[in-house]
Amino acid sequence: MAHVRKIACNSMEKFNDSGQMILISSFVICISFLVLSIMLSNIIFASNSASESGIETNVFDFSNILKTTVEAYQKAYAGAGGGQNFDKDTFDAYILNYSSMMVKSYAPTGTIFSIHNGAFEEPYFSHNGLKDGNNEWTIVRWVNSTDTFLMSLNASKLGNEPDGFAVKAIDQSDNTLWSAKLFNSDGQIKVTVENSTQIIDSKIISTDELNITSDKIGNTSFDFHFNSQTSGKRYMIKFINGCNAAGTFLISGDLISGEAFEIERLKVMNCTLVMNKRGNVKTNATIPIILPGDQI
Repeated sequence: MAHVRKIACNSMEKFNDSGQMILISSFVICISFLVLSIMLSNIIFASNSASESGIETNVFDFSNILKTTVEAYQKAYAGAGGGQNFDKDTFDAYILNYSSMMVKSYAPTGTIFSIHNGAFEEPYFSHNGLKDGNNEWTIVRWVNSTDTFLMSLNASKLGNEPDGFAVKAIDQSDNTLWSAKLFNSDGQIKVTVENSTQIIDSKIISTDELNITSDKIGNTSFDFHFNSQTSGKRYMIKFINGCNAAGTFLISGDLISGEAFEIERLKVMNCTLVMNKRGNVKTNATIPIILPGDQI
């Protein structure tokens, strides 16, 4: 009887051991499936992330191309003399060289790169220099002093009194320290200059050349009083109704940081970039290029 019990006990122990082994094996299999699932999920996530990263990189690359192209045109214009000394042949040669380098750079990726130039145009005083650009914008912020402020306006493109063009110097508390309002008056330009409380001067002028910091219109004295009204102040310079005026300007001086700034605008032109990848995906953008460029 004792022998039978012993055999039975041994059988139970072997059964328990087998059960434990099955349980352990099942647990190991479950863990294995879990690990495989996690790895597969990570692979899928990594693949998706790489794909999304590629998309973002393409957008980023195109943004860089736009910026590089704008800089190339501005350097070409400066290298060609700019203004009255402009040499179009030198300008065209620079742009042709830039375009050739871009074509070679993108050829290994199967991308066809091309540039199409627009014509040089008289810029508007809007943000991007075009008629339909941002009508009200800040040219420069945190100004400590302005050494040069020159403007030349095209009377035929200047709005009438209700839609006149304005220049303002505004302090850090959003108070207007100085302003000049200009509008077309029977083919001539009327200029009215004010400070925060009163009109300083107002005249109809026969020339379009304004030297604001030197208190002159053409060769005639005019009480702009820009420096006296902004002296000792920290201010920004804004254009209002810039789409209603066209011409050129140059502003230079010092910022609060002590850094010098210079912003000049003589011309604007539209440039169209086309990137065609393997004949399937075509991306193009027409961008306004301000010449010689805004430098701060």
